[in-house]
Amino acid sequence: MYLSKSTQYLLVLAISTLFFPGCKTVSTGEMSNTQVLEASKTDAPYSNKEPEKYQFEIWQTSPLGTEKFFAIRSGDKWRIDSAYGEPNQVTSLRTDKDYVIAFANKTYASYGSGHGFDERERMIDEITRGMLNNQAKGIFERQTTENGITKYKVISDIDKGKEAIVSFDEKAGFPVKKEIYKIDGTSRTLEMTITLNGIKTDVDEKTLAIPAGFKQVEIDAMKKTLSGAK
Repeated sequence: MYLSKSTQYLLVLAISTLFFPGCKTVSTGEMSNTQVLEASKTDAPYSNKEPEKYQFEIWQTSPLGTEKFFAIRSGDKWRIDSAYGEPNQVTSLRTDKDYVIAFANKTYASYGSGHGFDERERMIDEITRGMLNNQAKGIFERQTTENGITKYKVISDIDKGKEAIVSFDEKAGFPVKKEIYKIDGTSRTLEMTITLNGIKTDVDEKTLAIPAGFKQVEIDAMKKTLSGAK
């Protein structure tokens, strides 16, 4: 079962944080161009926090194709799907408990609290590529406003030679599109476009439930399913 980087993120059962010691540098008393740009970073001039109640699809489009996700939230209840609409669709669900649902064999398993799936904000940040719930600073340059959509050029990964165009929807109150470009000298190549589609504020509560006919299994069996083990 093929899983993209974003999909794999949603299937992590335990999150470990690694700390790497920084390298010491000798100060010359002068700031490099990168340091000057870093010092120019600010918070986003627009809101990018996900609403308390919504549902939409997230489409990641690149030269390799389009990968779809689905997200729905109603207060403390939420659901995020990877490989949305595909046979290997996987769901992270939070209702009375935390669940992971595998559509490939119509099974689901529950977790106790603190298992690592209570990471909705990080998941949304990951699959929208920092369009929502991202607190990282950057250099923001307002571009144009048309039909209630304001575009901003954003530079956050200065050392990676990347920039993005973020489209903020004034009515929705959050960004709805992000185009990520690779900059190499005078060359500017579009690497990926992330769009939020079918945005609704009146959520379908029926989707916040275990699908009918799905069988509950132990967590070890679910781990085997998600890893593709036989």
